[in-house]
Amino acid sequence: MDKNTVLNYFRDFSKINRCSKHEEKIADYLEKFAHDNNLKCKRDKFNNIYIKRESDKSLEDKPGIILQAHMDMVCVSDEEYDFDNGIKIIEKDGFMFADKTSLGADNGIGLAIAMATLTSNNKLPQIEAVVTTSEEVDMSGAMNFDFDLSGKYFINIDSEDENELIVGSSGGENVNVEIDKNYVSDSLSNFYKISVKGLKGGHSGMEIDKNHKNAIKVVFEFLESLDDYYICDFKGGTKDNAIPTNAELILSTDESVDSISKKSEEFISKIDLEDFDKDLKLVIEQVNAQKCLDKRTTENLSDIIGELNSGVISYIEGLDETVETSCNLAIVNSLDDKFEIILSTRSSNHDKLVELREDIVSKANKFNAIAFDYNYYPTWQFNENSELMEVAKKAFSKVNDKEIDVKVIHAGLECGVFAEKYKNIDCISIGPTMYDVHTTKERLDIESLERFIKFYNKILNMLTN
Repeated sequence: MDKNTVLNYFRDFSKINRCSKHEEKIADYLEKFAHDNNLKCKRDKFNNIYIKRESDKSLEDKPGIILQAHMDMVCVSDEEYDFDNGIKIIEKDGFMFADKTSLGADNGIGLAIAMATLTSNNKLPQIEAVVTTSEEVDMSGAMNFDFDLSGKYFINIDSEDENELIVGSSGGENVNVEIDKNYVSDSLSNFYKISVKGLKGGHSGMEIDKNHKNAIKVVFEFLESLDDYYICDFKGGTKDNAIPTNAELILSTDESVDSISKKSEEFISKIDLEDFDKDLKLVIEQVNAQKCLDKRTTENLSDIIGELNSGVISYIEGLDETVETSCNLAIVNSLDDKFEIILSTRSSNHDKLVELREDIVSKANKFNAIAFDYNYYPTWQFNENSELMEVAKKAFSKVNDKEIDVKVIHAGLECGVFAEKYKNIDCISIGPTMYDVHTTKERLDIESLERFIKFYNKILNMLTN
């Protein structure tokens, strides 16, 4: 298998619409590919594809290899574009990219590598290709995949750095906390809006350990410096996978605007801020009279946000500075009759993910709130005894004369779904280097692909001999 074979497959199916939730035509293409090459093929109602290449007769005693990729892509364009017209590929200065759209190398290159392996002239043990749908949206393809797999070594080809060997990933879920609104009957005075501005934010998985300040946490920490107050309304955050950069609180207090402004300046001066958050400020504005929460609800909302974790909770033993468990206090929505607090929890240890959920539920109960979880996806727990990891490390060293960077990432991968379904598989995730995926600047490093294929072929060779 070589670079040209891989790129030819990629160019060919890039003529087909592969946008997430529009995978019917690419699934048809893969079925035809299997039929044309006399390979066994199955397709389910979710358009997942399973293709099997039988073992070479001389290698029937070798454990089978499972190759996994997803067929869908994130479709974005600089201007309105019909992806039924396919991707217009450009190759220039050592890179492959698309004309004003995303390229779909994530995960089209992984798919093309699997196809090239299935049609390779090399003698190989049994090869099973698992090609899923909707990975970029909700992993529903992987979640609903239920074909039998008999292979042992599971190679996910959906990583984006040739120098990284992914050997674990976090699972996660969202946990919602809901607290009812109860209002004070007394008339109050002095109403203010406090807005948090100037924070950078970041991805709640990959950047949770960078000490980004959380806008929701900041405003409630500031409230501790006020003498007395009633919360009238509050909202903050926009996405469950983003550390919130904005928050807006309306309250009533006997303090003057000058007093609150002075306290806000003192408060910010005492916070240890990273350079990217140095523009943090609290904007204080006087506003018209509002209906406010009663004292008990004000205290319950303040206390529960104060007690809920947001940030890194634990690191993985043996992997320096690799986050194991985290919680992002992501969003607070103000609904008609309640506040909705949305937390994004992640862990590469399933038991600790459950512990975190139970901790949130316990805190919710403590403050007369309710909590429930949803959008669960499984952990892929690091296995220090992984045979496939050791093979990949040795293969990389032999091909590149240096060591590969072994990582557990704090984000979800399909490996987690398959590791939970098929208990006996041994997983890794690898891939060639690409940049700015999910954008119109997405590009594949062609020389990296060539180096990666040598590394990948070495893994197959070591698993075969």
